[in-house]
Amino acid sequence: MREERAVLVGAGNPRHMAELERLAATLGMEVVGVLEQGRRDGTGYLGRGKREELRGLVGRVGARFVVADDELTASQARVLESAAGTTVVDRTELIIRVFEAHARDAASRLEVELADLEYRLPRVKGRNPELSRLGGGGLTTRGPGEQQLEYDRRAIRRRMETINRRLEEEESARTVRGARLKEGPPTVALVGYTNAGKTTILNALSGAKRSTRDRLFETLETTTRLVEGRSSNGRDGVRPDFVVTDTVGFIRKLPTQLVHSFASTLEAARDADVKVLC
Repeated sequence: MREERAVLVGAGNPRHMAELERLAATLGMEVVGVLEQGRRDGTGYLGRGKREELRGLVGRVGARFVVADDELTASQARVLESAAGTTVVDRTELIIRVFEAHARDAASRLEVELADLEYRLPRVKGRNPELSRLGGGGLTTRGPGEQQLEYDRRAIRRRMETINRRLEEEESARTVRGARLKEGPPTVALVGYTNAGKTTILNALSGAKRSTRDRLFETLETTTRLVEGRSSNGRDGVRPDFVVTDTVGFIRKLPTQLVHSFASTLEAARDADVKVLC
């Protein structure tokens, strides 16, 4: 467990340290310290004095990771890592790793791989090998974006082009499915923050048995179920059938690389006859 200890750092405004702690916990990290600063430093994210304070804190609590509440440039990460004397992970890489651990269907895995490649392109060296050990429950298989950590820039761009084409095909298929849904029963979209209870509502309405574990982004793909109409004691007639969709939950400071992952969610919310905010 000592190897999974982490110190969280946040600089500038707004900061979302409680959310960052939950993200870290989703990957099995134990948060043992928090350090905040009101001003963001362009060189090392934290100012020189705070970086020295961070090094002392990391040493006292025996942390293996420092997790930043924002996306860091490659140079900021190097400066902060040198100062802290341990592995530094930024918010974007942390969220991508959470998405990777929870991606189950083919489209979700492609979206996460694309996000990972977009993040790694200016960094080239690939995902942090220390972070790749974690996966929330011992997930240690090679996931999306893990096939070759030493992609050169040209290979990364080629793979991104291939994924974009496949995602465009998936979008076309969703459009066809959406047109069919419009011809059928009314549609209801469950929309809201991640881990807000959307999947629990879907299960209760439809009898589905989707996972409702208390983790951020436990559900990474939209799930649609038909809820069949039932008689209401014979007085109010029969409740009509309707279709309910559980969408991917939102999060603050969503990395731009993961916008693709929310395409189906945004389309489901846009096209639904009723939107239920959870």
